Parts: sequence; C-alpha cells; structure tokens
Amino acid sequence: MSETIEPVAVAPATITRWLDEGDVVLVDVRETKEYDLEHIAGALLMPLSSLEADLFPAVTDKPLVLHCAIGKRSAAAARMLIQAGHTKVMHMEGGLTAWKSAGLPIEEAIEDLAETAKVAPLFLCPTPGAVLREEYLASAGLDAAGLATEAGVSVSCIERLLAGERAVDAELSLRLARYFSTAADFWLQLQVEHDIERARHFIGETIRKSVRPRAA
Repeated sequence: MSETIEPVAVAPATITRWLDEGDVVLVDVRETKEYDLEHIAGALLMPLSSLEADLFPAVTDKPLVLHCAIGKRSAAAARMLIQAGHTKVMHMEGGLTAWKSAGLPIEEAIEDLAETAKVAPLFLCPTPGAVLREEYLASAGLDAAGLATEAGVSVSCIERLLAGERAVDAELSLRLARYFSTAADFWLQLQVEHDIERARHFIGETIRKSVRPRAA
C-alpha cells in the first residue's frame, strides 16, 4: 500500500505575499454558491464536488495553493491531486476563515436588499451540521446512525444536527472532537461563528444603530 503524502499547509500571510509577487495560483475548491457570496480576488473556482484529479487541467506551471472554508476540503483536494501525480500543490491552513481572521481582503456579493428580504438569508458561516455532513461523514464512510453509535449519542441528535435544527453544546463538541480527532472546541467554535453571522443578518444593523460604543 502506497503511503499517503500529506499536502503542505501554508499560512494566509505567506500566501498573500506569494500572490503579490505572482509566484502561485490560488484555487478555490468550495461550491459555486459559496464562491458567489464571497471569495478572494483572483482565485480560480474548481469545486471539490466536481474535481477529477486524473483530468485536472494544467492551468499553469506555477505552484497551486488550494483553499476552502476551513481547510478540510482543500486538504482533501490536495491529497487527490498529489496522488494523481501533481507535484506543485499546497493548501491554505485554516481556509477562508483564517484568511479573514488575518484581516486580509475578500470580495463580497452585493445583493439588492429588497430582493434579499423575500428569501431566507444565506449565511457565510456554515452550521456545524453542514461541515460535519460535507467534510467528515463521507470521508469516514458513516451515516447519521453510524456516527451516533460511535459518538455515543442518539440518532435523532445527529439527524437534528445535520438538519441545522440542533446546536452543538460542550458535551457534543467533546464527543465529536474525540471521534474525529479535532480540537475540543472546534465544533463549538463553528457553532459560535454561525450564530454570530446569523445574528448579523437579522439584527446587526439594528444593534449598530441603537448601541453606542462606550467612550474611552
């Protein structure tokens, strides 16, 4: 059995320097809807869901840096490309979340507010359930019932989490972290980021207008 080669994870600060110097090409492996909502200027869109490593085009002679939302999909895509024989492939550590946390610029969609009000809001930060479903369950070969057994919780708990009907609490975060070998607060942090983004959509502007920052 051939040994899996782990792709190199590169910090956003290093990547932005490489981009400024024209040394790499940035590839976004998220889905089209995610890219349309926000993306890094100049990034090429090649969704992981439709990526065929054996047919991956030689878009450039420069090294490729893949990125997704938090670094899971980009790492998986990089492994696929490396196993298919592509040698100049890296991925962004922490994904777009880390990029934004570093204060680096992104391009956001500008939507007509009247039209947006007619539909349910789209959140830039996915629910923990969405991350679990899209980035962990498939790779582990599990469904809701299988994960429930492994994590020691009820099937309805996992089903509601996947459907976005249940929030992650401290105990569930510890159970998922133990099984998937993540940081203990990883799943809680996903929940916090989603909740804050959701609050911004619903009441962020109201809070900005009604609450005055405390004077120094």
